Amino acid sequence: MLAVSCVMYAYNEEENVIPCMEEALAFLRESTSDHELILVSDGSTDGSAAAARSVQERDPEHVQVVEYHPNRGIGGALKAGYGVAKHEWICGLPADGQIPPSGLQGLFDVAEADDEIGVVTCSFPHRFEEADNLVRKVLSRGLRVVMWGATGVSRTMDGVWLIRRADYESITTHSDTFFFNLELPIKAIRSGLKPGASTMRIRPRRAGESKVVNRRRIQQVIKDLAGLGFELRLGRRLW
Repeated sequence: MLAVSCVMYAYNEEENVIPCMEEALAFLRESTSDHELILVSDGSTDGSAAAARSVQERDPEHVQVVEYHPNRGIGGALKAGYGVAKHEWICGLPADGQIPPSGLQGLFDVAEADDEIGVVTCSFPHRFEEADNLVRKVLSRGLRVVMWGATGVSRTMDGVWLIRRADYESITTHSDTFFFNLELPIKAIRSGLKPGASTMRIRPRRAGESKVVNRRRIQQVIKDLAGLGFELRLGRRLW
């Protein structure tokens, strides 16, 4: 079994934090040799951080809570969590319940089966039946096409991955937004880490509405992919 630090990121997810953390902890206890769950409250203005601390009080050995203001974005939240992580492997989950923690088992299995694998990416092959809105479905497929053209990485990646903490710390990333979920695994693969791949199913979020999908963010992700393509080809950042 792997020793895993799992970062769960939340922006105004007060209703979802406690059940999502409890589900993740139950899974990690059974599926890892050692574990920690790091809940990052990404500039939340509701009770997300307080809810997370109530879980931490019950299991302080395995739960950390990171809180800051203002909101930075998914990438900023993940980087804040990874900055305090202590175990060999790191991964991330949203605190909206859409990605079941048990789905991480497939990524763990891939890493355990081959010691040379440094990063495991994941795809949601049933996203078009399971995704919670049409815009998210179109965005997912469109991003794959743009990513292949811009970076030369031709694999399906849906924002959940597993990587060794030491390898993560050796990779320079720039994005604090949703784009971090593409930037890091793309750079990991381009740096020479042996990749593995897994799949999982998703489900509707527990409560509330998605904060990821809107026209401005879609345009920014496409712009960032183009900029990353220039960086990888020219060896310097233009974005």
